Amino acid sequence: MTTVVDSRLLNDVLRDILSPFDLPPVEDVATRRQLARALLSGRDNGFEGLALAYAVVAFSASTEDGVAEVLAAVRDNADVLVLDGTRGGYLLLPCAQDQHAGLARELHDRVGGEVWMAVAWAPRRDLASARATAADVLRIANGRAPGVYELRHVLADFAVLRQPHVSERLARMIEPVVAQQPLLDALRAFISEDGNRAAAARRLDIHRSTLDHRLRLVERLTGHRPASPRALLTLSVALTAHSCPEVPLPH
Repeated sequence: MTTVVDSRLLNDVLRDILSPFDLPPVEDVATRRQLARALLSGRDNGFEGLALAYAVVAFSASTEDGVAEVLAAVRDNADVLVLDGTRGGYLLLPCAQDQHAGLARELHDRVGGEVWMAVAWAPRRDLASARATAADVLRIANGRAPGVYELRHVLADFAVLRQPHVSERLARMIEPVVAQQPLLDALRAFISEDGNRAAAARRLDIHRSTLDHRLRLVERLTGHRPASPRALLTLSVALTAHSCPEVPLPH
């Protein structure tokens, strides 16, 4: 839960990072939203007084209150451009390329809770592409633990999502596993524990031999042996292809 003190501290951090850009503030909320929509859509009409580059933070939350907390954390910083929706949105934070990930993590640490963020950095001319990248990374991240994600964290899943024919084939391959909850739970636990059988069994509170039996069934149904690192990556990406949720981001 974000407190007034937390919000002030975050704004101090943001101001310290953004101060070198010396940008005139955009005080009007509606104007900030219009600017964000224009820049994220690739419609840069030579707006004066804006940064040359931004961190694009796509975010979503499990509740509307979570979204409100994200917006409250940046509301008092007029340099941040916001395009918000009911369950998520975009933040544009002017910063240098080596600061974008840290800035997003600082924001997430202040907000906490079930909030997912995906961050990509780009110069103004490439913000539409950065928006698309951040949105796809956020889709993948929503199937994982809350936190801050970059493209480098989800490269294999991202590549598959950008190739629909591959994604569809993998989704069909994993469907028999998804249809059987015990097998799906076993595979997800095994993936989450990086192929550690003992840890996966503890996570599920089942005997290791039960886990092994379920993983053998996964192999029988898919033709991919979970104990193989390469096969486990394929199975993990297949789950993403099958179950990657749509995130209700504003257009």
